[in-house]
Formats: sequence, C-alpha cells, structure tokens
Amino acid sequence: MLVYHPAFDLYSCVFRIFQLLTFLKQKELEVDRLRILDFYLAFPSEISKIKFPQDLLALKTLFKKRSPNVYEELIDEKRIFDRMKAYQLSALKCIASYGFIDNDSLNKGIVRKTDKVIPEEILTKVNELSVEKENTIKFIVGFQDLPLYGSFGVKYRTGLLDFKYDRI
Repeated sequence: MLVYHPAFDLYSCVFRIFQLLTFLKQKELEVDRLRILDFYLAFPSEISKIKFPQDLLALKTLFKKRSPNVYEELIDEKRIFDRMKAYQLSALKCIASYGFIDNDSLNKGIVRKTDKVIPEEILTKVNELSVEKENTIKFIVGFQDLPLYGSFGVKYRTGLLDFKYDRI
C-alpha cells in the first residue's frame, strides 16, 4: 500500500525547517533540537505526550488530548522520528547548499543561520499558518530556551532521543 505523509517528503521537510528558522529567535541551535521541533511540526498531535515544565504548562492547554483519530495516532513515535532523520538531514544539507545555514557548523552538529535573506515568496508561504500550526509554533518558541541535554532537557521531556549519557 502506498501512503503519503509530509513527514517523509524532502520538500515538505525543507519548508518546515524554513518555518523553524523563521520563527526561532536563536541564531544557532543544535541539529537534534531542530529535528525534535520538526517532528512536532509534522505531528502536532504528539505534543500532548510531552512532559511540560511548570512555567510552560499554559502551553499544554493548547494541546489537550483531542478525540483520537486513528489515522493520526502514532504507534511508535521514536521509530517514526528515527525514520525522519534521513529526510531532515538531507533537507538541512539542501538549505546549507543554498547558503541559508552555515555548512561548516552543520558538519559539527549546529544549525547556524547565515545573513542570507530568505526570499519573500518563501516567507509569505511560511507565514501562512492555520490555527493548529500557529499553536505548534507557540509551543516551539516556548521550548527553544529549554536545555537540550540532561534530566530536564528537551530530549528527556519528549522521549524521542536518549539523554542518560549526555555530557552536561
């Protein structure tokens, strides 16, 4: 059976990463953090499973568990996240090849924005947000200041990547 999902589409991934680069205020961030945020941009219904910190609990109310849709329910989110890795890394390399992020930093596991301006046509499309996407962007902006590593970091809170052996 052939099934399409934007999570496994390179061009859709490039677009989601442009959305993240546009809305995040940081000039640089870790590749793992960007991958996690991209996962939730592709699967916003999974946000309700995150362990939110106390100061961001107001965000959790935006993502209350909705009535289950069997077509949206992920059986193994870690496995899906791992399958997305190849698309995410290819999208990052594509964006780096156009000069929107620094290629040398990308090779070191850091996504660093360059001064190259994203074309207006892309920015117009990036800023067209549905209510669900807008709420997801609010979550992403709220989670950008949390540490990635450690027992209270983004890896731990999402459960998508191992955190036990991180250097803190």
